[in-house]
Amino acid sequence: MKKQLIGTLVAVTFAFGSFNTWASPEPSDPKKRTPQGLYVDAKETYEMMQKDPEVILVDVRTPAEWQFVGYTDMAQIMIPSVFFKYDGLDEKKPRYRSVLNDRFITEFEEKLFDLGADKETKFVLMCRSGATRAQPAAKMLDQYGYKNVYIMTDGFEGGKLKEGEHKGYRLKNGWKYNGYPWTYKINKEKAYLEK
Repeated sequence: MKKQLIGTLVAVTFAFGSFNTWASPEPSDPKKRTPQGLYVDAKETYEMMQKDPEVILVDVRTPAEWQFVGYTDMAQIMIPSVFFKYDGLDEKKPRYRSVLNDRFITEFEEKLFDLGADKETKFVLMCRSGATRAQPAAKMLDQYGYKNVYIMTDGFEGGKLKEGEHKGYRLKNGWKYNGYPWTYKINKEKAYLEK
């Protein structure tokens, strides 16, 4: 009887999809967590996309990053979640201030229509290192009913090394470091153009 009950529970778990083979741990920093609570790393993202062609990779970095750092043509959607404003510096970090892209949802939904996707589609949001810009995008999407949104926890460039000759360089994990497809040649059909 006990074995039968366990078998039934396992079957129900698979039937309702709550068993997730892609599941990076939740970030320890609460600022990096999302309402959806779904996290994958670059390796899991790549595997996910190989197994399920319906998964949509969304690159939320800026056009300057795509041009000077590179991007992957595997990203079907390229929309910045924030813009950097060159009229002042961030009060907390030594960089230009950033503001949310107030057209993010509108532009995102236009791209979804073009791709034939909907709110049930699996999305993976990718920023530089896995949180600063992907997390606000996930929050915006959650407010509009998108619950199947993952964050790529190591992002395009990955994390900074904490010691050694290259301390401070982004050479730890990430899409680019792991050798997944990327280029500097921006695809004209996917390029983000300001409106």
